[in-house]
This record gives sequence, structure tokens and C-alpha cells, in this order.
Amino acid sequence: EEQLAEFELDAFVDAYRSFTDIPSPEFDVLDAEALLNNVRSLLRAQIEEQSLDVSITVDPPDLTLTADADLLDQLLINLALNALQAIEEDPDAEQGRIEFRAYVDRRSRPVIQVEDNGPGIPEDVQEKIFVPFFTTKEDGSGIGLSLSRQIMRLHGGRLSVRSEEGEGAVFTLRF
Repeated sequence: EEQLAEFELDAFVDAYRSFTDIPSPEFDVLDAEALLNNVRSLLRAQIEEQSLDVSITVDPPDLTLTADADLLDQLLINLALNALQAIEEDPDAEQGRIEFRAYVDRRSRPVIQVEDNGPGIPEDVQEKIFVPFFTTKEDGSGIGLSLSRQIMRLHGGRLSVRSEEGEGAVFTLRF
């Protein structure tokens, strides 16, 4: 039991360190479609293993955004892995689906969305999921989404979620 407590503390310390050691973003102009295709290819093994339908829509097709490619990859992979896990654990799931969308909002700002058809997120949990160390997963650190929100703050943007139980979830990155 003491070893377990020590392991949990080590895991907590590692998670905390990764949360507080986010490097300052190195901004580049990124092609949205290339960015999303890269994330999909990094997740290819998991996508094939779960036979997921993963689509990418970019409008306009030449959409660019100014961001740190590595930090954005980390954020989008985290969102996609969360979606994969949610779909995998959904007993009512039909064909698992993740959709990456990039578009321009009414204020001409780039937006990226990650939508899944998993079980959704209960309303009372939706804001808590961004709190550091809050987790609904047995083996979760509770760092992923708070880290993701922090990355968006460093980009001068924001990360939000919209979900209804049984209807999947949509995570929105506004730059």
C-alpha cells in the first residue's frame, strides 16, 4: 500500500510538472488542413484498431492560423485520445466517429473543433473537466484538459466544450 501511495505521488508530481512546465509558444503560420492531417496520421494506429471514421473539414481550404505547432499537436491529440476513449467505453456506440473541423468565425478568427459521437459528458461535469487533477477516468491524471486550456490561453484563445449525454461532445478552440 505504501508503494502504491508513493507511485501515485510520483505520478501526481510528474503530472504537475508537465502542467507547470509548458514552454512559451513559438508562433508560426500553420496550414490548418496540414495540421489536422498530421494529427490524424499520428493517431493512425488507434484509429485503425477501433475502426473509427475520422474526417477533416477545412473551410476555406487554405485556412491558416498563427500558433505553436507542437503545442497544438499536443492539445489536439489529447482531445482526440479522450474522444477515442469515450467512444471505446460507450456500450451503446455504433460506428465511432471523430470529426475535425477548421473554419473562420463571424469575427474572421480561426476556429478548430473536435467532435465525437461518444456517450457525451454530463452537464454537471462539463466545467469541472478543465480543473487541474479532476478526472472521471480510473487511471486519469486530470491534467490533459487543464493543460489543453492553458495552451489555448498561451495562444490568446480559449477552449470550451458543448455536450449532451448520449449525443457526443464538441470541443472548440477559438484563436
